[in-house]
Amino acid sequence: MLVKRTVKNWEENIINYFRTRITNGFAEGLNNKIKLIKRIGYGVPKVENLKRRVFLSLLSI
Repeated sequence: MLVKRTVKNWEENIINYFRTRITNGFAEGLNNKIKLIKRIGYGVPKVENLKRRVFLSLLSI
């Protein structure tokens, strides 16, 4: 019954995907890349440097 309830709760979103074929995959990919940069740069003393690093990494996309 859990699957049935889950599908019912997400029914509109599931149908919208099949209508438009649009996902948020690109945004999720950006979020993952930013999280990775944050993990690699752990201990960076200035937030501004972290922002610059994220920006430079995302330029290649």
